Amino acid sequence: MLPDSYFDRFETPKYRSKNPVVRALIRRFVERLHGLFVEANPVTSVVEIGVGEGFLSGYLSERFPEKRFTGLEPREEDLRALKQKFPRIDARVGSIYDLSVLEPPYDLVLCCEVLEHLPDVPRALDQLASLGARHLILTVPHEPYFMLSNLARLKNVTRLGNDPEHINHYGKAAFGRLLESRFHVVELVTSYPWILALVRP
Repeated sequence: MLPDSYFDRFETPKYRSKNPVVRALIRRFVERLHGLFVEANPVTSVVEIGVGEGFLSGYLSERFPEKRFTGLEPREEDLRALKQKFPRIDARVGSIYDLSVLEPPYDLVLCCEVLEHLPDVPRALDQLASLGARHLILTVPHEPYFMLSNLARLKNVTRLGNDPEHINHYGKAAFGRLLESRFHVVELVTSYPWILALVRP
C-alpha cells in the first residue's frame, strides 16, 4: 500500500490532496495497475509515455529495482522533478506523436491518463504500437463516473464535472472497442473512477 509519505513527494494537486477518499481511490488504482504489471511479466524494460513527475513509474521502479525504466514527457518542469525524485529513470523530453527520442524495443509500454487529453488518439495509438512492446498498459478516466465524482466534490461544476483538459471520454465498452482496433485486449478492468487495460499487439 502506498504510504502518505509517497503522495507528499509530488506537486500534482490530485496527489497532494489530503482527502482520504481520493487517496484511497488512487491507492486502489495503483494496486490494480501493479497487478497488470505483474501479469505482463517477464518484463525487463519499461517506458512510460506521459510520465509526468513519475508517480507510477517511480513507484514501480522502487518496487522492481532490477528493471530498466524510461519516461517520456513534454513538460520539462515535470522531468526536472522526476529526475530529482527518481534519478534511476531515464527521463526524456518528447511528444506521444513523435517517439523518435526513444530507443525501442521495450517489453512494456505504460500510457496512463493521457489519451483523454489528445486531439488525435488514433495517431497516438499508432505511435505506441510502433515501439514493438510485448504488452501495453493504458488507462483513462471511466465516464460518466469520473465527472460525477468531480460534481460530488463540487469540482468543475459549471462544466458538469468535466475536467477542462479532457477532450475525449470513454466508458468501458467504448475504450475496449478503441483498443481492439489496434491491439488484442488481454484484460480490461475498472478501478473507480478509472479504466485500465492490458493489451498486446
